[in-house]
Amino acid sequence: MIEQHASENAVKSQADQTRDRIIAAAREVIGRKGKRGSTTREIADVAGVNEATLFRHFGNKESLIVAVAKASCPDARLREVMVDLRGPIEEDLLQIGLFLNKQLESMIDMIKWSLVESDYEEAIFSKEAWRPQTAVRQIVIEYLQSCVDAGTISGDPSELATIFMGTIFARIIARDKFPGTTLSVDPEYATRLFVNVFLNGVRSK
Repeated sequence: MIEQHASENAVKSQADQTRDRIIAAAREVIGRKGKRGSTTREIADVAGVNEATLFRHFGNKESLIVAVAKASCPDARLREVMVDLRGPIEEDLLQIGLFLNKQLESMIDMIKWSLVESDYEEAIFSKEAWRPQTAVRQIVIEYLQSCVDAGTISGDPSELATIFMGTIFARIIARDKFPGTTLSVDPEYATRLFVNVFLNGVRSK
């Protein structure tokens, strides 16, 4: 019985490893060719499996794309960052902003393709209750809601989260259009500036 249980665990572990390998391969291929341009055959080849194995794990290409999004989504890691936040709000938002900068930097290839293929992506995620960007945004909303409740800031936390995250997102997308600027090359400087503008505005007092 013990040997049988150990054997079942080994099989499960091997299946999990295969699944992870396929997801990693899909992430790499999609980063180069986009969602439309990626084929299950190439993904299977990069993963070192046959297409039948890929379909056995994910059913179809669209389900695999959703799995890649879930595996790449930094929401769990952002919640870990949130645990260590102690205020003041300027420093909390700096840590959140630096985390988002780093994650978006690592996903720039996927982000660019998502903009080009927005209609295709919308079709894929239209059947999903979960989306990566909303999962991350929800965590920021919860933090900002706590700040509103404490009287530290005012406004709609949902809209405030969109503004704050949108500013960082815009920097990542536009930085190559403004080469050589401090905003484009120094994420900490940029994030501190964004936090200051977000909290205090830019009008002379």
